[in-house]
Amino acid sequence: MIGTTLAHYRITAKLGQGGMGEVWRAEDSKLGRQVALKVLPEEFGGDPQRLERFEREARAVAALNHPSIVTIYSVEEMDGIRFLTMELIEGCCLDQLIPDGGLNLGDFLNLATPLAEAMSAAHEKGVVHRDLKPSNVMVDGDGRVKVLDFGLAKLQEEDDVSDSSVLPTEALTGVGTMVGTVPYMSPEQVEGLPVDHRTDIFSLGILLYEMATGVRPFQGSSSPGLMSSILRDVPKPISEVRIDLPRHLGRVIGRCLEKDRRDRYQTARDVFSELKILRRESNSGDGRSVADHSVSFGTEMGLRTPGSDSGAEKAQPSSRIDRSGPTDLDEGFWIAVLPLKVRG
Repeated sequence: MIGTTLAHYRITAKLGQGGMGEVWRAEDSKLGRQVALKVLPEEFGGDPQRLERFEREARAVAALNHPSIVTIYSVEEMDGIRFLTMELIEGCCLDQLIPDGGLNLGDFLNLATPLAEAMSAAHEKGVVHRDLKPSNVMVDGDGRVKVLDFGLAKLQEEDDVSDSSVLPTEALTGVGTMVGTVPYMSPEQVEGLPVDHRTDIFSLGILLYEMATGVRPFQGSSSPGLMSSILRDVPKPISEVRIDLPRHLGRVIGRCLEKDRRDRYQTARDVFSELKILRRESNSGDGRSVADHSVSFGTEMGLRTPGSDSGAEKAQPSSRIDRSGPTDLDEGFWIAVLPLKVRG
């Protein structure tokens, strides 16, 4: 498709392929900007109910309008080809930035705080991600966090978040079907139970634990073993792994990782508030500002942060976490893969 045009978008490069079709880099000739195009599979347009749900979810995600969530521009159709246009992000995914032993406190808080805020913004609009993991979190060239890939997202009505709620799209994935990425699943996802926004809080806890320690809290040599660990094991306390980190940070992450969703933080806003307090205390304690931490992060990780010297030498991370299997989009330009699930 390189060199072809869909509407006023000229396709210039292939970025990757996911479960919902191929992803292309394109130039918007009307607005003179680079975008990401997600071309949907042909069979998608042949299912009116599925398409209607998809478009409704796309509108909901597009309406989030948050600086830490990748922007969806439009859902379009040309000559029978349906495609999405989205913000194109230049940077790297979070898993490329986590060194052995985990991030230092300043870098951790500068990434974790906007991440929790982004999830809070989505939840407050009724959007649940369901596949939060390091490869779905980008850090752009200015050191800003961007949450992407709402490919498993779903809407939930404000008054329909109870444990007894029913998955709405049984035609797509019936009740009892697992969705998500195993190492970052919540217990309720592993068991194939209905999920709500609190499943994202558990996944956020796994991600925060990994950012802080450099290892995942649940281990297994196979998917069944890993799922068993998620259901039964209690992670090693962060205070025993990183004695340099505040004990309260370990308590925050530990509460996110409660097996029973009723024992977790009930909103991502609560997690965001805790991290914001920790960041303020950290800045006050060492006399460094958030901007100072950001410059440190950008210099060490090879990113250009706001206010930093754009000509500074870029360094590479000393090491990277070994991941269990490749991702569709490994590095460079990233996009948001649009949602399939709707709670109506």
